[in-house]
Amino acid sequence: MFGELSFEMNTKYGAIPLNQQINTDLQDLPYAWRRVVVFADNMAQAKVADAIGRNPKQQLTWIGLAALPLLLPFGIPGVATTLGYLTFLLGLGYALGFGIPIPKSIGEKRLPPKAASVLKSILGVFIRRVAPYSRPRLFIMSHPRMRPLNGLVLAFAGLTMAAPVPFASFDNVLPAAAMVSITFGLRVRDGRLVLAGYVFTVLAALLVVLLWWGGYAAFMWISRQPWASQWLGWLFS
Repeated sequence: MFGELSFEMNTKYGAIPLNQQINTDLQDLPYAWRRVVVFADNMAQAKVADAIGRNPKQQLTWIGLAALPLLLPFGIPGVATTLGYLTFLLGLGYALGFGIPIPKSIGEKRLPPKAASVLKSILGVFIRRVAPYSRPRLFIMSHPRMRPLNGLVLAFAGLTMAAPVPFASFDNVLPAAAMVSITFGLRVRDGRLVLAGYVFTVLAALLVVLLWWGGYAAFMWISRQPWASQWLGWLFS
């Protein structure tokens, strides 16, 4: 069914809406996934505050879509840190059951064109790989009683993305996977996808700790080398 699904961005598409670039009928997708595709069309042009909105489902969809380009192991300047802090705020709001005002400096921003282009490309791959196997299940994970925990885990995933990490450009992959899994899992009520997001969040936190420990160990080793003081003396002389 999904073999022909494609969101590849090439010149022949130009500004054609995303849902018109699909080579298969949108009706073949489950309703929740169709809503994600339609939402992605509007997200690339809207300001952050307008795209996020106040509806919990809309906010979850925005976070999941915004995190998709960061699943690729290269950085998009200015996106990861901002998205991490936004996810932290929205996750707290989701856990507490009310909307948290978005800072105006962030709300007025738009998704960078490079991020929007990558988003439209990777969304097709993601849906083709995940949607056929995703279905409502393990409802306890998307039950309203789990909302506080789900929101806190999502907020923590945002913090791991926003945390500065030394000597790494791939550190956003695990937090992005956590955010995508949790938000889309809640959106389509796939409890297994939400659980996968929990696992990715733990792995992301461990990676941050490991990279900081490695950076500290490398700094201490270098500082003990005889040539380090000579090089620093030459540098600041």
